[in-house]
Amino acid sequence: MRTIGYVLIILFNIFLLSACNSSNVNSSDHPSSKSDVVANHTNEPLSEEVKVEEKPSKDIITLIPSGWRVLIQDDEPVTTEGDLNKDGVTDVAMIIEQLQPNTEEAPERSLLIAFGTNDSYLLSIIADKVILKSDEGGVWGDPFESLSIDRGSVVVSDYGGSNWRWYNKYRFRFQDNEWYLIGATMGEYFSGNATQEEADEQDYNLLTGDYIIKKTNEDGKMTTERGNRGKRQLIKLKDFNIENM
Repeated sequence: MRTIGYVLIILFNIFLLSACNSSNVNSSDHPSSKSDVVANHTNEPLSEEVKVEEKPSKDIITLIPSGWRVLIQDDEPVTTEGDLNKDGVTDVAMIIEQLQPNTEEAPERSLLIAFGTNDSYLLSIIADKVILKSDEGGVWGDPFESLSIDRGSVVVSDYGGSNWRWYNKYRFRFQDNEWYLIGATMGEYFSGNATQEEADEQDYNLLTGDYIIKKTNEDGKMTTERGNRGKRQLIKLKDFNIENM
């Protein structure tokens, strides 16, 4: 079980992870929704065993590293669109998952973000420590809940646990030619006598320093604390590690 008391760790104890270099490809379509699509990335040649779908979306798929594929959830690829760098052109974020045909271990997952141009995509980042694996949600199962673009930011949401449920939401924004964590929401509640609306929750706006802390007592009464802890140095997406949460 994850506790919301760990929220401060995200602000101070982030380990360095690797990010991938940018590359150009030609297309603006999405991968097929029901196929195990894999592709090569930048300088890695496509192996003879790995095939790329011959569909209009094949060029954007070439942003994906060899041996990985777009995560499929509810028979749909986990991708989302929006303008992330404020140039008026649609950009794309997606969750990718490593292929592991010969192991029982849950495959690694990563967040891939690409900027759109008039006739191609430019890879911005592949962040390896943002997305939980399918076996990290406890009794609940796969903890990945959603990927979205909201108000120019990429938002990743998780949900898991058993009797005690936990949820997290992280907001990343591109500014000053870099990706940063600008918001974090972390909550937990006991499902035997509470709902998510009654959860203990901490919500931080890392741009302004504003925070909202909600707590529900044994009688079901919720208290809300609002404050500002001051602006602090933002955490870069390339340094973000969800395991420190």
